[in-house]
This record gives sequence, C-alpha cells and structure tokens, in this order.
Amino acid sequence: MINSVLETRGAHRIKLGIIAFSVITISLSIVFLVNMITPYGRLTKSSPASTFAQLILCIFVQMSLIFRLNDIMYQKKQPQYKLGLEIIIAVIAILSFIDFICWFINPVANVLAAFICLFTFIIAGFQSTLWILQRIQSSKGEQEFDDNLTQQISQNENSIRKTSKCIITLEYILYSFIFVLVILNTCQIIHEANHPGSLGEGEEYYTVQSQGQDVRIRTYCLGEKNLPQIILESGGGSSGIDFYEIQTQLSTNYRICSYDRAGYGMSWQAAAPQSSENTMIIAQQVMDKVGFNTSVPNSIVCIGHSVGGQLCRYYAQYMTSIQGIILLDSVPVMNWFYLVGQCQNQTVNQVYAQQQSTLPLIKAMASLWPFYIETPFFMSSGGFEPPNLQSWVNWQITTTRNWYSQSLGYESELEECQEQCMESSIINPQSMINKPIIVITATNQSITCADRNLTGTNCQNYYCSQNASFELAVNQSLLGNQVSTYVECPGICNHDFVWKQPDFIVQQIEYYIPLF
Repeated sequence: MINSVLETRGAHRIKLGIIAFSVITISLSIVFLVNMITPYGRLTKSSPASTFAQLILCIFVQMSLIFRLNDIMYQKKQPQYKLGLEIIIAVIAILSFIDFICWFINPVANVLAAFICLFTFIIAGFQSTLWILQRIQSSKGEQEFDDNLTQQISQNENSIRKTSKCIITLEYILYSFIFVLVILNTCQIIHEANHPGSLGEGEEYYTVQSQGQDVRIRTYCLGEKNLPQIILESGGGSSGIDFYEIQTQLSTNYRICSYDRAGYGMSWQAAAPQSSENTMIIAQQVMDKVGFNTSVPNSIVCIGHSVGGQLCRYYAQYMTSIQGIILLDSVPVMNWFYLVGQCQNQTVNQVYAQQQSTLPLIKAMASLWPFYIETPFFMSSGGFEPPNLQSWVNWQITTTRNWYSQSLGYESELEECQEQCMESSIINPQSMINKPIIVITATNQSITCADRNLTGTNCQNYYCSQNASFELAVNQSLLGNQVSTYVECPGICNHDFVWKQPDFIVQQIEYYIPLF
C-alpha cells in the first residue's frame, strides 16, 4: 500500500489528508497559545505549554512530509544532501514515541499531548519509510515514471547542482534547531515521568470539583482520626512535601494533613483563574474528603507557609470551621512589595507597574519550560530535611505544570490587590478575624547586615525587606483575638525555615494551639 504513495496520484491523496490534519493542529496550537497568554478555563490537566510544544513539533513534521510528497508528485529525485535531514526526521519519530509512552507514566497524564506525540511518530515514521522505499527502488533500477523521466531526472540533477549553498545551510539550521527542541522536550517529559513515587501510608488521592471540572488532588495525612485537626497550606510554587518533617513530629498529638494544591506536586491543574475563592472551594472539599468535617465550627487549625498563610487568612474569614491560623513567614505579598518600594523611594504606581512587568517574564518561563532549558538550574543538591526527600522537592518545583500554576497564581495576586489595596493598611474592618492568629516570622530585627555579610545596596535592600516583613507580621497579629501574637525566629533564619528548622516551628505550634 505504501508503494502506491510513490505514485503521483497516491502522493496527492496523502498530501491532501496531511494538509487537512495540519489545519486542525494549527488551529489547536492557536487555541493553546492564546490560553497561555490569556489563561481561561482548563484545556488539559497539565500545562497548556506542554501540549502547545507537541503541536508545534507535529506541525513541523507535517510540513516536512508535505514537501516530501511534493517531490514525489513532481518526480523529483532526492539530492544526497537531504540524507542528513531524513535521519533527523527518523530520530524525531523515535523520540516522539518515547514521549508518547512517558506522558502516560506521568502522574498527571496529558492524554492530548500523548496522542499528538503518537501522530508525530506516525507522520515522521511514514516519511522515513517513504525515503527507505525510494532508496530501495532506486537501487533496483525500477522505473515507474513517464518516458520523459530520464530527461526530467537530468534536469533535476542540474537544478540540484545549482541549489544555493545558503538554502542548504538554512535547511540544516532549521532541521537542527527543531531537532534540538525535540531532544530537550523529550528530556523534560522523561524528567516529569520519573516522578518520586508515593510517600507511603497516609497518602491518598481524591477527586474534587472546581468550576465544573474534576480535579484530582494528592493528600498526605498522619495521626489518629480522633485527634485535633490541622490542615497545612504550602507556599507558592511548592507542595505539601514542604511540611513532611513538621507533620511527622506533630502526628502524635494531632490529625494533620497536607495536600498539593491544584497544579502543584502530583495534583491536576484546575481551571483559571487561580483566585483565593476558587482555591478555598477546593481546599474545603479536600478537608471534607480527608475526614475533617467543615460543617463543625472551630474544629480545624490552618497552618500556612508564605502564600499558604494568606490562604489560611482568607479561609478564616469565610469558613466557620477554622478555629485559628498560624502563619509561617507569610505576608500579604502585594503590600510587602509596596513597603519595600516605598523604602526605596518608589511610588505605588511604580511598584505595581514593576510587578506587572514581572508577569510576562513568569509566563515566558512557563511557556519555555517544556524544553528543559531552565530545569537543571532549579535542581538543588541538598538543604531539604529530611535529605532523602530532596529529589521529591527537586521534581515538584521543576515540572511544566508547576510553573504554569505559578503564573496563574501571580496573575491572581495582581488582580486581587492593585494600587489602592497595596498602599492601604491591612488593619481594616474587612480583614479582622475574631480568631487566634499566630504569626511566626523568619525576620529577626537583631540580625544586621554584618551578620549576613551584606554591604552597600544589598544591605539597604535587606533592611527595606526586613522592616516591611516585620511591620506586616505585627499588623497581621493585630487582626485576630487576644490570643494573637507574633514570634521572631531566633538567630539567622530564612524563608525556608519550614523545612530547615522544623524543630523550632513544631515547638511554637505545640505551645500556641492549646491556647486556641
């Protein structure tokens, strides 16, 4: 059957089919590109950037096959210099099949991307097969063309000799560039498929609803079910694994659960926007799924790190089941940016514009992530406690889905707190919570630039950051009831003290929760 394609009529039919398929893939690529630039809804359970990358590579092999079929239709002999290009197409076919398999091994399988990889494999493999058959046919001296074939071949050979070296060079540059992209893309897909696996007993997956779509969420719970309940909210760009050591130590006296928010760790992506309200809707369902009855008032303590702490504040305002909250180096980030900018003599408009200009950079990183360009730079060799989970941390922060989710989260922050919100005090009637708020900050006012070996502009920026963090820590502690207070981390502490200094965090939690 494939031999019939070597005839003009068969090649023409296949070409029409490929053109029709190209129209579909190009249309899909436009849809996914728009979704990356202006997020709306959810097109896949993973990042749209992953699917977009597969579509672009698929379009390339389609175009390559169309040109190949043109040569057959017009009875053009293949010049020797194209041997290297055909080898590239053959390798792309092999790598696409590997990608197809790896997408199903991925904990968040991207079925659409997988089948696009399969189509790419079929199309590229078909072109390679055509080339092999033509080589075999040529070696046997088969002649299936018109009587004028000899003259046409002679003319083609003359035109081949006249082919510009510049055109040949450009062809090889293009094919080589795409080939490198395919290799990098395969590296990223294999990296994400090589996930760290289960944490063992206590880990469960539950399906919840968000904006009319199913979202599968990974949870990890320790402690007896009849013990006091704690829900943990991780920081932005991270997952529940951050609390592993804290969970382990607190599980004797508490039923304590962490989870991967939608789009992070091993949880599916949820539909955009990633607003505080939509996040709370998912979190409330997760709490119910793990056995926390959110209909019981004052029954759950929410502990959040960084952005997770601000989510706990939001939950406490709208969920009666929240008994109290503990914020771990968590500040309202847009207010923090304003205070730091004010310290550096910037106006609120300048600060907000600066943060807006950061969003395209984050979106660009999220869009390029499928090509493994940034992944190696975010891999750490150590620093996480316990050390045996360092690979888990490295994996979860280097998935394409993670960076797409970070771009969604950052965009929601910009929308939820603009100029007026940034420069306003967080102490206002709408923010008051008649519940305990314990603010544990990594900021210690006694630590100087000399202690951190900072000088010049770095020292000035440090003090601006330190003063902003301290002011917001104090102000947040004033939003709760009489039990509320703030605690400074002793000595030199950083934002990562949740996993680097878990003993201190556990000590504070065990002291304050009984006071709730």
